[in-house]
Amino acid sequence: MKNLLLIFLLFNSFISISQVDTTVEYNKISSNSKSANYLAPNPKMDNYDVVYYGLNLEATNANKTITSGLVVIKAKVVNNPLTEFVIQLKNALTVSQVKLDNQVVTFTHQNDEINLTCPSSIAVGELFIVEVQYSGTPVGEGWSNRIAPTWNIPATWSLSESFHAYEWFPVKQSLTDKADSSDVYVTVPASLEVASNGLLKNVVEVAGEKKRYEWQSRYPIDYYLISVAISDYVEYNINANPIGLGKPLLIQNFVYNAPNCLNTYKTNIDGTAAMLELFSNLFGMYPFFDEKYGHAMAPCDGGMEHQTMTTIAYFSNFIIAHELAHMWFGDYVTCATWQDIWVNEGFATYSEYLNNQKLISQTSADSWMITNQGYAKEKPNGSVYLNLAESTNESRIFDGDLTYSKGACIIHMLRYEINNDDIFFNIIKQFLQRYAHSTATGQDFLSVVNETTGQDYTWFFDQWYYGYGFPTFSFQYGYNNENKPWVTISQTSSNSLTPLFKGSMDLKLTFDDNSTSAQRVFISEKPQTFTFDLPKIKLIQADPHKWLLMNTSTITSIDNLMKSDIKISFGPNPFRDKIQFNITEDFQTIKVSILDVTGEVLFQSDYDEQFFEVDGSNLPKGVYILKVSNGKYTSTKKLVKE
Repeated sequence: MKNLLLIFLLFNSFISISQVDTTVEYNKISSNSKSANYLAPNPKMDNYDVVYYGLNLEATNANKTITSGLVVIKAKVVNNPLTEFVIQLKNALTVSQVKLDNQVVTFTHQNDEINLTCPSSIAVGELFIVEVQYSGTPVGEGWSNRIAPTWNIPATWSLSESFHAYEWFPVKQSLTDKADSSDVYVTVPASLEVASNGLLKNVVEVAGEKKRYEWQSRYPIDYYLISVAISDYVEYNINANPIGLGKPLLIQNFVYNAPNCLNTYKTNIDGTAAMLELFSNLFGMYPFFDEKYGHAMAPCDGGMEHQTMTTIAYFSNFIIAHELAHMWFGDYVTCATWQDIWVNEGFATYSEYLNNQKLISQTSADSWMITNQGYAKEKPNGSVYLNLAESTNESRIFDGDLTYSKGACIIHMLRYEINNDDIFFNIIKQFLQRYAHSTATGQDFLSVVNETTGQDYTWFFDQWYYGYGFPTFSFQYGYNNENKPWVTISQTSSNSLTPLFKGSMDLKLTFDDNSTSAQRVFISEKPQTFTFDLPKIKLIQADPHKWLLMNTSTITSIDNLMKSDIKISFGPNPFRDKIQFNITEDFQTIKVSILDVTGEVLFQSDYDEQFFEVDGSNLPKGVYILKVSNGKYTSTKKLVKE
């Protein structure tokens, strides 16, 4: 366009566009922040692709007001020629002027959208720039002001995930439209500091005892990851040295300027370096290595993974690990839809386990996993994947039991199922490389799993990612007529929509001499019997290392069912056709039942004679349970047909 060069020259000092190669965390959203915050995307926004966001704000930590705001949006026309431009901004903010390619244009600001008609159509492939000047006091969770408890220091900060960016700046809230680069300039009273994305390029003194902090990022960024944090900070910086980078990586920390605050958190902050080095080894190099990683304190409810600058309430080991892992899962590769929030939160949560396992102890990791398996079981009818209606409800998006805990559990189970850590972590690296600085779905991850392993894990995702609930297993074991031990595994599901859970399971078998054997079986049906060429089993422990999201109902030895509440003799045992019975006590009506090892009744009849026989000729060879009851007592025996 003919005016584009002039526009670039006029705004070069601010825009500085460059080419880029293409809380507790669980409480990100407050209880009153539900689907009402969701603003349905206007289809007219599909006709442009955002290239750059430049924010130039004036604010303070004393209140929520944005005294003045100028947002520059550079975009490229796609799909259809652009005749109308729409961007999202809450009506609570007052827009004073809008420019299109440096020309003031008429606009409307209604229904939380700014709408302008282009003076002339902009062709597909053309670049254009929109500037919006605005001010006011934001309403909602996207821009907050609060006094930090304990430290008694006020802070103003942004938290835009998932639908809150438009509450404080003009934005296209589309996950799949990452800007190629961004600048965040914030003018504040001179006593304050500002933390944001990327690199702090300048701190400029401004008239009126103010300073402008000029942050610049040249990595692609999703709309909700652009951030601001304003407070009275002290800066505490450390370096990480991930293998292969060849230079120190800055970890820049903005900590409240309060007595003992830094001393309180210094040890945990220092631990960030080891985590970053670990995750770089497991997942691939820290994605934003040309800029930095950092933390900015704010009185939020945990943490928020703003790109290269996590907003954090306090420095605990697990929050640091979780938010740092988001730099790979959520920032580098972002969920393509909110239905697939697992791409962000499941992997970040599982990284807490990896941090425990690799940097603390296996015992700590095991305890963490058992705790999170317990959380996941609190939603026995839930799914990790969100249906379309749920994907606009933030309380469901950020459900701690399903999105976080169960999301982590299924990654752990997939790791177990693959049974090769080299392959498992290669899958993660391949996934991140394929969708680098872009977006992906759970289905995309499945594709990488299948390609990398050479096997089809659709069955696993159908039951654990898209499916509902979890299984409860029961176990029976004994001897067959060939004197070989057997184990029968039965299961029920907490939700009938997923009636069968397939997969591998470890069994720890203990024998009469107290020796043990580890056996790995693959469950593909219910019930299912496994026979082993081993000594007689005394005890069974299912899933001894707690890999699986499951409950255990009963573990029963057939031998332990031998009771003598009724005096009865029968034979032959093993039998081939008929079984003769003799009730040797004062008899009355007797109910005889024959069950298979899963407990299913195959035969049942009442008898009132002392001597009688039961025809078992139609039963296949195998082990059965004989149950005899007189109404008061029950005797249970093992019965074998040969």
